[in-house]
Amino acid sequence: GGHRRRKRFFFKYADDSNIIVPVWSEGPDTSTDTVGQFLSWFDDNFMTCNPGKCKELIIRKKGYNDQLDNVYNILQCKELPILGTTFQDNLKFTSHVRGKLVKANKCLYVIRTLRAEGYSQCEIDYLFKTLVISTITFGLSVYGSSPAELNTLERFFDRCFKRKYISEPVNIRYLLELQDRNIFKASVNQKSAIVDLIPRKKFTSYSLRTEFSQYPRVNTANVDKRKYGVTLQAKQLND
Repeated sequence: GGHRRRKRFFFKYADDSNIIVPVWSEGPDTSTDTVGQFLSWFDDNFMTCNPGKCKELIIRKKGYNDQLDNVYNILQCKELPILGTTFQDNLKFTSHVRGKLVKANKCLYVIRTLRAEGYSQCEIDYLFKTLVISTITFGLSVYGSSPAELNTLERFFDRCFKRKYISEPVNIRYLLELQDRNIFKASVNQKSAIVDLIPRKKFTSYSLRTEFSQYPRVNTANVDKRKYGVTLQAKQLND
């Protein structure tokens, strides 16, 4: 027992990482080379990376259907959750909203049970805002760009208001505006951590159009009247 135990400290140097590799239509696919550099960085720093646990999400533009090869045998998937938001390869957020509504409906069951136990409407409102609204509005500034998903959530909140889960209507687009304003306030604050994540302001000058567009003139005198002969005869018969 005279030996003192040495204290060992373990530091987690890196956690989950995301690699974004743009693939241009006219340029080469550098995704394999980029992932290879990432794996080499792990080896050089005596760290372990398991590609078997990785997933690849290919976000395609409309009309691009080319089949891309697997990168280091990484599994390709149709959707991928990143920081609590589910992204899809078709740039939609249907799966994300569906998952949020499943969680919200479970919270509604809890609220119904507590209301049956005698909770007041004021307490029900507080529970709805804490459990349901906070769940749905997480990442709203990301998936709020899809009008279809906003309409789905708007109908959900309308049903909740009619069934007295909350005493006042909820406007999802107003909540989206509040989140966007909060992000804007944080983006202009140089002490905020989000400043380093926002793309830098571009100072490129653009020659924008300063005149109103003009529609082409249509000369109706040159229209072939034989095409409208049947219509004119039918109109005369009706008269």
